[in-house]
Amino acid sequence: MKEATQKIDTQAITLTNSDNSGGEQFYSALQANAMAALKDILKSQLYPIQFPSQGDFHWYYQNINNVFNESTFDYISARILPGDVPGTAKLSPAGGFPNAYDQVITSIVYKLNDSDQAKLSKAQTNAQAQAQTVVSNYQTTFGLITNDQLAEVKDYGIVTKLDYVIVISMGWKWSGRKAANKPPLTYQQMAQARKLGDLLPDAPPSADQVISDVSKYLNMMRPVNALLDLVSENSWIIGQLQTNTKNPNSSNGGIKTLDPTSGEVLKEFQVGYKISKALSDILNDLNSDRTITLSMTTSQASGGSINVKIEGKAGFTVSSWLQFTTTAGDSYDMSKVQGTSTDASITLNWKGYSVVPMAPTAWQQATNIGWFYPDPIAQAVKNDTKDVSGFIFTNSPAYNLKPFKEGGDFGFLTNLVISNYPTISIRYNNANFSEFKQSWQENVTGNLKLFGFIELGSFSQGAYGSSYQQGANNSTFTVTFSASQEVLTIPDLQKTAYVIGGALSNPGVGQDITELHTTKWSLWLLYTCLFLMLCLLFLWRAIF
Repeated sequence: MKEATQKIDTQAITLTNSDNSGGEQFYSALQANAMAALKDILKSQLYPIQFPSQGDFHWYYQNINNVFNESTFDYISARILPGDVPGTAKLSPAGGFPNAYDQVITSIVYKLNDSDQAKLSKAQTNAQAQAQTVVSNYQTTFGLITNDQLAEVKDYGIVTKLDYVIVISMGWKWSGRKAANKPPLTYQQMAQARKLGDLLPDAPPSADQVISDVSKYLNMMRPVNALLDLVSENSWIIGQLQTNTKNPNSSNGGIKTLDPTSGEVLKEFQVGYKISKALSDILNDLNSDRTITLSMTTSQASGGSINVKIEGKAGFTVSSWLQFTTTAGDSYDMSKVQGTSTDASITLNWKGYSVVPMAPTAWQQATNIGWFYPDPIAQAVKNDTKDVSGFIFTNSPAYNLKPFKEGGDFGFLTNLVISNYPTISIRYNNANFSEFKQSWQENVTGNLKLFGFIELGSFSQGAYGSSYQQGANNSTFTVTFSASQEVLTIPDLQKTAYVIGGALSNPGVGQDITELHTTKWSLWLLYTCLFLMLCLLFLWRAIF
């Protein structure tokens, strides 16, 4: 810029309540216009993602070998929580959701209700002598079961030496199910076997006595084996979820990521995530003419402030509505640059938008692949302090598991709405084009910021270039900011898009009761209509 241009001190600009109101109105209008444009594509509620929340989205999410882009993973693995501006969402740092999920899952156990627990305790007392025989003979043959061994399987609900013998040694290892990456045999499966040894192909030759001891124990526990299975199987689920989340690898659905700058595949595995939209489809969307538009007007207010109206709604005042910061670090207030005015009409166009669906890899019990399974969390929230058999929290989670609208901060992204960087056109009235033309250089690039805190692109090298055009006379002209060549010509894996908003899911929230009732009512109505149609058909045949 030339010296004649009026620069501003960005450190001197402070946010007021009016500035925050500007952010709220901007995000609200963007949300409404985006959802109107997407009404036939996206059925979920869309929430604007406030800046800085990880900035722009690396939409080119994998290389030709299907290795995931680390920067994409960093974005979609974030935990989503209410933003500082009402009506918006913000994101945690990378990996925030898997880390929170692990903490929540770790605080869950499967518990029997008081009645079932009493039945189980009585049966265990009656079979106590046989249980001691099982453990004694096992340790005589195979050595002591150490505290370290018990600690290794604690996450799977194994706390006693008897559980270790039956569930870990026999049900998991000797059955061959560990080698097959499957859950252990159940108590009922072992108890109902005509010959227990037939279910244990990997049992050592010296295991015959222990197998006989366990068979007698299971027979004594027959009335409550189903209860033992409930505890064992569900504790196993919690243990597997913890293991797969903490220690992702190639066998349990973990993924490798690559550095988008160097292309180097990183050594560590990450928990699995997937994006179920082809890169070619995203590119086609971004190259389309589909546009989301938002309009604003500015005018002079008292005390040097500027009055802003968004989409014609009631206005608010700000100290600065748009700042342009160059790559050299100079900032310019776009209502105070020489030749401009506070009387302006502004249009923001997000051309070429795309809905990108994403999800953590769901855990599959049959294969033990994946890590995300929300059912225990939703059930623990529902059970709370009730006397029921089911998942419960052993201690209160560190997160708000309520719906997002109620302050819930334990959510993850299910869809992102992205677009090319918005084009901003400012039509000045009562201005002086000659003065502006002398002070402005079109070849300078930089970043744009609304109301002092909403960035429209987060590239340090400058996301925007500018152009201008005179109007009907010297008092009117238009300045247009659009994505700079520095942004458009970068390598594929570094390509990013502007994030308009995201849809989310909260694992602690079960199916909405209203939705459930609506579904039941719809089914009842459908069946009633079919019944009436059949009656009319029979009546017609009877008459004719």
